[in-house]
Amino acid sequence: MADVLSKSELHERFVTAIGRGAVVSATTDAADELVVELRPPLPRRVRVYIYNATDAQGPDRTEYRIQLILAGHAKGQRANFDRSEVELVLLCGYVPEQDVFVFWDASLHVDFAYSKNLQVRPENVAGAAAADVTVRQERSLRSDIETVICAPSRLVAEAIAERFASPVLVPQAVGAAAPKGQPYMRPPRSGGGETTLRVFSVDPDSIDRGTNAHKDVQDQLADAVSARGWEPRSPSGSDPLFDIGWTVADTAWIAEVKSLTESNEDRQLRLGLGQVLSYAYLVDWGAAANRPVLAVERKPSSEYWPDLCASHGVELSWPEAFEEMLDACT
Repeated sequence: MADVLSKSELHERFVTAIGRGAVVSATTDAADELVVELRPPLPRRVRVYIYNATDAQGPDRTEYRIQLILAGHAKGQRANFDRSEVELVLLCGYVPEQDVFVFWDASLHVDFAYSKNLQVRPENVAGAAAADVTVRQERSLRSDIETVICAPSRLVAEAIAERFASPVLVPQAVGAAAPKGQPYMRPPRSGGGETTLRVFSVDPDSIDRGTNAHKDVQDQLADAVSARGWEPRSPSGSDPLFDIGWTVADTAWIAEVKSLTESNEDRQLRLGLGQVLSYAYLVDWGAAANRPVLAVERKPSSEYWPDLCASHGVELSWPEAFEEMLDACT
């Protein structure tokens, strides 16, 4: 009988396999799925759906398989992976007795049924373990050919890089305008209070993004943008991981949100200022100019922060001042 690991054990083994040198932080989201911040050249932020890969039951026992079941996913329902706030979704299974991770292509599995089975041949898993190399298997799907990657734990980072380098993308016509994010996606809320995050290493930005205070400010700004008749946007594709963006005329406005407490105010403001300057520099929506916005939970207690932000071309704002800030967009 193959080992069956708990979800937390699967997460721990996955993060350990990537290696401490490549991992910035690892947390679990509101649905208890693993979200990992990585260092270049790996994708900056990934959501990992990982399952026990068990051997098939019955006399043939011909394949390892995983069963796709998400949080809140009930029989008779269809589901999709949460692709918000990440650059890449990873779909994988783990074979403990071989210490091999199997990566299916998450982009090819959409609107799937409860407990959908995905398979991989056992000889490919065994070959990856025995030779300590990645082994690839092609599977014919109705929509495409899927390449399944079997990677021993030592080579998980390389498997992630391979999956990131060749995603299935929606074709874009030559000469088409640069994509301008995707429609705004409201961050999911926890059942009550603040989201409980299991943090493997300290990353204040990942912790902040998980708080309901952060999410409330983000949604308030999105609602204020919508009320002006503008379309709030979330990151997509190669966009950096800003919180919300919008365009007015020929200007793109790129916002980073930060919650504040008495003890972390200066640290959060310093972190947010650096982030939003970087994000506004990196966004490429084909606009004539990018303008950074630092949206915080309340007016900072230190009087110098508005002037400091203004000296760097950053609009500092909070819910009571959103309307005044948005007036500047016109």
